[in-house]
Amino acid sequence: MMDKERQTARDKNRPSISACMIVKNEEKFLSQCLTSIKGAVNEIIIVDTGSTDKTVEIAHSFGASVYHHPWNNSFSEARNHSLKYAKGDWILQIDADEALEQADIPLLQKLINDDLYNVIFVAIYNELPGGYAKHYFQRIFRKGKAHFEGIVHNQLIFEGKALQSEIRFYHYGYNLSGQDMQKKYKRTGDLLRQQLAENPDNLFILANLVRNYRNEYDFDKVIALAENGLEISSSKTDLVSKNQRQRLSIDLAHALLNKNQIDRAVLVCKKALTENSDSFDILLVLGEVFMKKGVYHDALPCFKKYLILKEKENREPAFSLLSSDFYHYEPTVYSHIGECYRHLGQIHEAIVAYKNAIKSNNKNPLYYSNLIDLYLSQDSLNDAKDLAFAAIKSGITNHLTYLLLGKIYALEGKIDDAIDACKQSIRIDNANIPAQVYLINLLIEGHLLEEATETIKNMLSLYPEEFAFLCLLERVKYRKGNRESPLSFVKNILQSDPSDQLIYLQLGDLCMEMEQYTTAIEVLEKYLKNTSSADAKVIANIAVCYAKQGKLKPALFGFQAALKLDPNCRCAVQNLAALKIHA
Repeated sequence: MMDKERQTARDKNRPSISACMIVKNEEKFLSQCLTSIKGAVNEIIIVDTGSTDKTVEIAHSFGASVYHHPWNNSFSEARNHSLKYAKGDWILQIDADEALEQADIPLLQKLINDDLYNVIFVAIYNELPGGYAKHYFQRIFRKGKAHFEGIVHNQLIFEGKALQSEIRFYHYGYNLSGQDMQKKYKRTGDLLRQQLAENPDNLFILANLVRNYRNEYDFDKVIALAENGLEISSSKTDLVSKNQRQRLSIDLAHALLNKNQIDRAVLVCKKALTENSDSFDILLVLGEVFMKKGVYHDALPCFKKYLILKEKENREPAFSLLSSDFYHYEPTVYSHIGECYRHLGQIHEAIVAYKNAIKSNNKNPLYYSNLIDLYLSQDSLNDAKDLAFAAIKSGITNHLTYLLLGKIYALEGKIDDAIDACKQSIRIDNANIPAQVYLINLLIEGHLLEEATETIKNMLSLYPEEFAFLCLLERVKYRKGNRESPLSFVKNILQSDPSDQLIYLQLGDLCMEMEQYTTAIEVLEKYLKNTSSADAKVIANIAVCYAKQGKLKPALFGFQAALKLDPNCRCAVQNLAALKIHA
C-alpha cells in the first residue's frame, strides 16, 4: 500500500472533530484562527450572534457552516447552540481570537483515539503587553459528554475522566487597543455583576469581576471586593478555590501598589506565598512591590527565584489547574533585576541583566532604552550611541530612544543634532513633557531664544500649571536681559512654600543661571533634605555654587561626596579636576 493510501486509511478510521465557535464582528482575527484549525478538524461550526462586518463572509470562505442566533447575554447559551449542530465524534472549542499551534495537530489526532477519557485539557497562552499568561482549560471533548454553564467566563461541565495535555492554543484578545479593551471590559463587567448578584459567594465569579475592575483601573473596587473574597470560607487545598484565592491576592496587591499602600501589599503577597510558595505571579508581584518600596535587596531574591522556577518549567512543563498570569515574563524580570542592581550600585550586574532582557525579547524598545540610559549614567557614550543606533536601524525605538540620543549628542557638544533627536522624540509622543523640557533647554543653550519662547508658550497653552515650563520661561527672560521678572518669580515661589520637591530642584537650576548662588544652595539643600535618597548631580551642583563663590573647601568636599555616590558623575569629575588644577 502506498503512503498516500495508508494516510487515507488512517484518516478514514480516525474519530472526526468538529470545531465549534461563537462569533460577532471578528473579522480582525477570524482568518488567522480558521487557518490554524483547517488541517485539524473535519468541519467548522460557527454560531454568529449579530455580526455587521465581514465575519460571516470570511467564515464561508473557509467552508464553515454558519448559523445565526440572537445574543441573549449568555456565552454558554451561544456555545451550547454550536454543539447541537456538530456532527463530529469530538468537539474542539476555540474562539475567533485564538489559534491552534500547528505543530501540535499530530498530538491532537493521536489523543482522540483513546476511549479512557472524554475531555482533554489544552494549554492556553494569553498574549499580554508584557509577555504571556498561561492556563489550562478543557477545549477538546467527546460530543454529547459535556456542555457549558455560566453567562460569562463559562465553565465546561463534563462526564467521565479528563486528560492533561500540552496542546497549545494562543489567545490574542487581551492585547488590543485601549479603546477596544475598555469596551470588552465593560461588556464582561456587566455580565459578571449580574452573575455575582445571583451567586454572591461564588469565588470564581468574584475573582473574574475583581480582575475586570483591575483592568478598568478601578482600584478602590478591587481592594474592597478582593478583601471580601479572601474572607469567604473555602478550602485552601481545593485547587479551584486555591486558584481563585491566588488571583484575588495578585489583583489586591496590584491595586494596593497603585494606591501606594506598599506595606499592605507586602503582607498580601507574603500570605499568598504561604499557600503557593512557587507561584510565578506572586513572586513577580512581590518583587515589584519591594521595588516600589525601594528595598531592592529584597526584590532581587523574588526575581531570581522566578527565573530558577521558570527554567525548570521550560524544561519540563508541569500541568496545573493554577493559572499563571506571568508565565512568560522573563524579559520583564531581567529588566527588573537590572533596575535593582542599578539602584544598588552593581553596574556590571545591571548591564548583564539588561542585556538578558534584550536577548529574551529583542523587539521591546524599553529594554534598549534602559541599557542606553545606564551607559549614559556611566559616561559610556560610545556604548550608548552604538546601542541607540542599533535600535533605530532595527526599527525598535520609542520616544525615549530619541530623547536619550539627544542627550548623547548634547554631551558630545553636537547641539543641532541633539535638538533634531529631541524633536523626533516629540514627533513620536508630543505629550512627552520631559522631552519638551529637554528640547527647550537645548534651544536656550543654542541661543535659539525665540524658538524656545514659542515652544514654551505652546506647551503652557496645553499645560498652564506645569511648573517646568513656567521656570523655563523665566530662564529665557533672563537670557534676553530681563533680570527683575526671574528674581521676582523665585521670591514668590519660595514664599508660597511649595510641597512639590521637584520645584526646588528646578528653582535651583534657575538660580544658578542667574548667578544667585546663595539662593541656589538654599533651595537645592531643601530639595535634598526632603527626598528619600541622595542625588550626586544635585550635590555636585551645590558644590559648583560654593566654587563660584570662592568657597573652595566646601566645594571640594561636595564634589568628593558626589563621586562617592556616583563615581561617573560628569559634573563632579570635571569640576573636581579643574578645582585641583586651580588649587
